[in-house]
Amino acid sequence: MAILGQIRKRNGLLIGFVAVALLLFLLGGIDWSRLGGKDPNVIGKVNNQVITRQEYNNQLNFIQNQYQGQVPLNFLEGQVWNTLVQNTLIKQKFNSSGFILTDDMIWNAARNSNIFNSPQYKDKNGNINVQLIKQQFEQLEQNQNANSELSQMYQQFLELKNNLSVQAMYRQYFGSYGAGLLTNANEVDILLGNRVNSANIEYVKVDYNAYQSKHPVKVTDQDLQNYINAHKTLFKIDENRTLDYVYFPGTASSSDKKQILDQLNKLLTNTIIDGDTIQAFGTVKNDSLYISKLSSDQLIDNDFNPIYRAEQQLPQAIKNWVKTAAIGQVSSVYEDGGAYVYSKLIGKKNVDSIQGKNILISFTDSGSQLKPKTPRTKEQAKAQADQLVQQLNANPNDFSKLVVQYSDDPGVSSNGGVIKLTTAQDFKGEYKGLQRMLESSPLGKYEVVEIPEGYFVIAITDRKPVGTVYKLADIAKNIEPSEATVDLVRKQANTFIQNINGKSSQEFHNVAKAQKFNAKQQRGILRFGTMLEGLGTDKDSDIIAWAFNSKRNLGDTELFITGDQGYIVARVSSLFSGGLADPSIVRKQIETTVRNELLGKIIADKINSSNQSLDQLAKDFQTTKEQANITFDNPSIGGSFEPKVGGAAFGIKPNEKSKAIEGKTGVYVIITKSITKGDSGDKKTFKEQLMSIYSQQMPNLLLQTLYQEAKIDDYRADILNFNPRN
Repeated sequence: MAILGQIRKRNGLLIGFVAVALLLFLLGGIDWSRLGGKDPNVIGKVNNQVITRQEYNNQLNFIQNQYQGQVPLNFLEGQVWNTLVQNTLIKQKFNSSGFILTDDMIWNAARNSNIFNSPQYKDKNGNINVQLIKQQFEQLEQNQNANSELSQMYQQFLELKNNLSVQAMYRQYFGSYGAGLLTNANEVDILLGNRVNSANIEYVKVDYNAYQSKHPVKVTDQDLQNYINAHKTLFKIDENRTLDYVYFPGTASSSDKKQILDQLNKLLTNTIIDGDTIQAFGTVKNDSLYISKLSSDQLIDNDFNPIYRAEQQLPQAIKNWVKTAAIGQVSSVYEDGGAYVYSKLIGKKNVDSIQGKNILISFTDSGSQLKPKTPRTKEQAKAQADQLVQQLNANPNDFSKLVVQYSDDPGVSSNGGVIKLTTAQDFKGEYKGLQRMLESSPLGKYEVVEIPEGYFVIAITDRKPVGTVYKLADIAKNIEPSEATVDLVRKQANTFIQNINGKSSQEFHNVAKAQKFNAKQQRGILRFGTMLEGLGTDKDSDIIAWAFNSKRNLGDTELFITGDQGYIVARVSSLFSGGLADPSIVRKQIETTVRNELLGKIIADKINSSNQSLDQLAKDFQTTKEQANITFDNPSIGGSFEPKVGGAAFGIKPNEKSKAIEGKTGVYVIITKSITKGDSGDKKTFKEQLMSIYSQQMPNLLLQTLYQEAKIDDYRADILNFNPRN
């Protein structure tokens, strides 16, 4: 690993991969009755190609690492499956088409990855340097067995490389289709006409909402079912559940908050707690020791943070205060991250962005992973460094030649010995000499600086001020419910589940409303990839796994304890085995559309049977006759986008009244008064724009085709459906 990376890592500056332990799916928790002879190590198949449990776990671990615990596990599991299916389809098509994937193609895909958008992977011009990425991967590969941390980092990097390989396949395979797209002059003329030619129309609109208010239509379940049957491809869904649930949050009461704040306020003055005299926070000199002692005695809930922070890294509540605060001054109390906090300003300094040139001279027994090109002792390394300093101060232009010849930093081939650092943080003890040199050395002067890896022959070439950073000492108390509050919440939850046990869904909601609890119902919950609305707790995955257990029956209830000492009472209100969606699941999504279709037919029949003029229709339906100028591509009428009206306007003869047109927001009758041809402009430019649009759309359209034609077998519900509560 490059020496610059080592320095940053030891000083908390390295932005890299955080190793996360692989999630263990315990075989003992699997509902074996549902396996039906399936291999527990196979999660599913795509065109008969298996997706293994190991692949699933690796990808899940990788995505968990990206989200850092901010997204529920159940939701990530849905994303993992979709990624594995898509990756498998792309690999299958790529390989069957005879394309070739090289290692260079894989690493070049890294240029477009946000993961590598950090200084350690960039060259002196700020561009992502593929060689630096490859070097880190190779070093992790060589050292993966050194310790568990490096092993986990290597596995993360390996999974990343696998994903990059799929991205490279995607670009090559789908790019070949985009390159082969063609269009002709006739198509260009038609599409240009749709864009620039305009129709001047007179029209009468019978608005659906206005008609419904006077002649209400009720949408029945059969109406919804008819719509679903007519659009089967849109409503084919997997096995799902409907759940009713009430969340009893374990939040601090106003009395709890006052007590917590009172405890924290005691630390602002000299006080005695449990027989010990506690010095006032504002008068303490050794803040690190003071805060560590308070934390170990459980008088506060935070540790000392020695890091300097820029303004944008500070809590919003103290951003303005810190700019004018004096050293040693204590802020007003504020809330941050679920805690009451007092902050004391204990350090403030201006930060420089520094660029320099360095040659690393390491020695054999340094204890570092970095080894010298030729074996040498520490004394020999120091002598070599001193000699290079003399030579470079006499002839600075020799640096580019000497850095290649002597530096033991493996990153020198790509960075040329150029380093970029800031003085924002206090370096650890073994790097203090380097920090002093960075902050005080004149530009262009080469010096020898000892570090654990060996000796730096280094000169500062540029130093620019970039802002101010602040060091704060904080005392904080988490805002948590008292035992009395937790006990009250527990009693409320237990009483509620007793009251609704054996009751219907409607009774569940009635009981909740009577007791002023916020009950929710969520339909269409899938086993994987669904988040429960309005909860935001750590129990989504457990609740959904419980609901999909093969032993689950309609009306079953369960009590779940959340990580914040709250409770959730859940009830199963429907068990749908899969197929076409039940009307009750999609009513909210399609009821307005179905209602408008019913209204459209009623209104259209009345209009078509009367053969009235526009003026007569406007009078009978209590609306007005209007005018509009529209194009085929943009048939916007009174703020409503109406494609059917646009088609009719260019399809009927001039001054001829149309039949009733059932639009999106109402039923229209139109007369096209005139068609005006617009300026087509530069056809060549338009053709180029058209080809660009086609090229952008092609990958998604082609990928949809691959999905539609694929045979996808999903065994997750059987293999992974475990419930630790039962």
